[in-house]
Amino acid sequence: MKVSITWLEELVHIPEQVLDLPERLSMAGFEVESYKDLSEQAKGVVLGYVVSTSKHPNADKLTVCQVDIGQPKPLNIVCGALNVRPGIHVAVAKVGAVLTAKGIKIKSSELRGVLSEGMICSLEEIGLSSNSEGIAELDQYFDLAPALGTSVSGILGLNDKILDLAITANRPDGMSMVGIAREVSALTEGKLNLPEVKSIVDFESHQFLSERESILFNDLLYSISLIDNLDNTLATPIDIKNRLINAGINCINLIVDINNYVMLEQGQPMHAFDADALERIAGRQITRNDFGIRYAQDKEVFIALDGEEHILSSTCLLITCTNIPIAIAGIIGSKDSSVNINTKSIWLESAIFPPKDIRNGSRIVGIRTEASSRYEKGINRENVLHSSARVVEILNDLREIKLLGAWYQNNKIDNLKEIHLKKSTINKVLGPLIQSNKDILPVHKLASTQSNECRYIDNSQIEKILSSIGCKYIYNDHCWNVVVHPSRSNDLTREIDLIEEIARLTGYDKFGSKLPDPIKPGILNRKQMAEKDLRKVLIGNGLQEVTSMSLVSAEATKNAGIAISNPLLSETSQLRVNLWHEHIKICQRNLKSSQNGCWLFEIGNVFRRKEAEILEVKILGGLISGHRSLEIWSTNGKYNNLNYFQARGVLTNTFNYFRIKIIDKVLEDNELLHPGRSSSLYLEGNEIGYFGELHPSYSKQYDLPKESYMFEIELEPLLNSATRDNNWTVSYRPFATVPAIERDIALIVDKTILSSEIIQIIRKSGKPLLENVTLIDRFEGGKLDNNKCSQAFRITFRGKTTLTDKDIEPIQEKIISQLRNKFNAELRC
Repeated sequence: MKVSITWLEELVHIPEQVLDLPERLSMAGFEVESYKDLSEQAKGVVLGYVVSTSKHPNADKLTVCQVDIGQPKPLNIVCGALNVRPGIHVAVAKVGAVLTAKGIKIKSSELRGVLSEGMICSLEEIGLSSNSEGIAELDQYFDLAPALGTSVSGILGLNDKILDLAITANRPDGMSMVGIAREVSALTEGKLNLPEVKSIVDFESHQFLSERESILFNDLLYSISLIDNLDNTLATPIDIKNRLINAGINCINLIVDINNYVMLEQGQPMHAFDADALERIAGRQITRNDFGIRYAQDKEVFIALDGEEHILSSTCLLITCTNIPIAIAGIIGSKDSSVNINTKSIWLESAIFPPKDIRNGSRIVGIRTEASSRYEKGINRENVLHSSARVVEILNDLREIKLLGAWYQNNKIDNLKEIHLKKSTINKVLGPLIQSNKDILPVHKLASTQSNECRYIDNSQIEKILSSIGCKYIYNDHCWNVVVHPSRSNDLTREIDLIEEIARLTGYDKFGSKLPDPIKPGILNRKQMAEKDLRKVLIGNGLQEVTSMSLVSAEATKNAGIAISNPLLSETSQLRVNLWHEHIKICQRNLKSSQNGCWLFEIGNVFRRKEAEILEVKILGGLISGHRSLEIWSTNGKYNNLNYFQARGVLTNTFNYFRIKIIDKVLEDNELLHPGRSSSLYLEGNEIGYFGELHPSYSKQYDLPKESYMFEIELEPLLNSATRDNNWTVSYRPFATVPAIERDIALIVDKTILSSEIIQIIRKSGKPLLENVTLIDRFEGGKLDNNKCSQAFRITFRGKTTLTDKDIEPIQEKIISQLRNKFNAELRC
């Protein structure tokens, strides 16, 4: 929001120096992004009068001018503009002037052999227009010409300073000069002098929408006024034109400029439809009953007033006349209904539209206007009819108009609620005022400090602040019943909001800091430490941590994601349901950048539906693709990618650090993974995730090596297991003092039987002497049946004393017996 200081001083008396105002506004929450003195644009540019002109002797397109700037002798200036002629007042940049808009320093020089002692400027060269044709003719800016040699700053409205404020979403009142004036009044205690509307408009209630539509648009307030006897050929008043230009708004014609001027002043966007144009569109006379509001049909075509064609979706809100779209509500009007220099009568629209519909429509058509930026933040309902009447008043002051009628429909009456503001809550939240910057008290001292040692904000100061922001209140028994001013009804809705205003306008630095004493440093709990260690171990095993966005496109979720209600972009329209999609894209980028491999992991949240609920689940996900090695001499200069077991071993190493045993079971129903090289991961009997090689079709689609491995594991059960006492607390035992005995057994079993299942039976049957069991060989083919395989295991036994064959044989027989009973296993000779 660009704020004119000159305009602001008309609306509110500013007792402080202007140079102090930017800091005051920034401290109050209105960040000043820039502060610009417009007079610098015209420094050294003065009013001149063209006395005479003659053709340049050496150039057909140049003119030699004699220009009087109030000095004893006219200046000789060479000019190339087609509209230069004797008898007009012009802007003359003297020698030494710097035109900041163009970065030009004016020098005395010869042009084609003729001395030029300055420059006759266009509005573009002074920074007032982006594409002006010819030099600026200043006679239109005054009735009685100022003295020649006078600076043009005052003539062109450049005798001003502009503050560019960043307006936050919770302060829509800051999108108007009146709103900023109210804020400055509250900050400086300056007296307000807001424009009063001597209303000549009597609005009648009218039902623009059907009963069904009224329910659909329950927050709507819509008004339309029919105004006749307009003369749009009249020039926009210079002061209005200058204020629009200084605010960064192009001047179009009188009607549009007045609408934009009131929008800047009051914060209420409005739109004018050419009444005759609407009749041409409809083919008949238009009445108030012809106006309506509806959502667009899918792929409905709309041609905006800038001539651009837009293909709409069914979520775009339209204003219609005889059901023909004449505007995208709150964003832009149609070309066919726009006003022009020949417009004699208009339908003037002033309304409130649902902010979410405006944001959605603006995103879909790719247009963000001054109007839409205000509608998105929210509009004060009481300002709608007031602003419409303000436009009518200004138009009537310029030329007597005919108001043929004004109608409105209000679907929701703003009943301003009382907010109960308790003094005890204010004191509890804000604490005492401090006498100096050094007076910062810890909590236990605040509680015990006597009233004469610290002072809380008093009632008179609270009431003064409430009054300064336009609130009405009644004080009763240490509590204020507060009714908020309509301009602040969007952001002041709770007691804590009012307390924040009190702190903001008093100054946050005026209140003591409530720090705990003593300050005890926080400590990580077991799960937090385990998660921290997990990251370190994964990095130690060669993986790199990444962080990706939780908001993704529909493509990333395979249309199975959770759509958010009002996305800013289609690329961030859904909550992610997995991590792998972004991980694949990261690997693609890395491998295309000539990296040999990409090993990554992420700990992040994904979102899942469970009936009517949306659950947020924290998972560990990652992708291992390609080769990472410090040397290749040992592989004859070739890069060897990891096989399935080597890649799975990276996770095994990680889990071993936490003394966690993960069981792998065959996984065949995940279309993302290779059906023969993927597994479900089980912890303590519960499935917690998966690991596997990327399916060949996906490897080809994403241009990744076929040896690419993915994993996603729920983090919560992993951390629960890692932080149990038996895993978290490291136990130690002495080195064995007796030798171990190893026995190998080879079994013929069905191919469907997992080695992990066999190992589990061996462990149970081999107690108490069994120390370890490991798969050492797996064989298929040869003389074995097609549905059989051979699995060989090495079993380690150790006792408190040296074991003999006699000690081992009963246990080994028990193991073999259990395997026969459970899996119909046969010993392989």
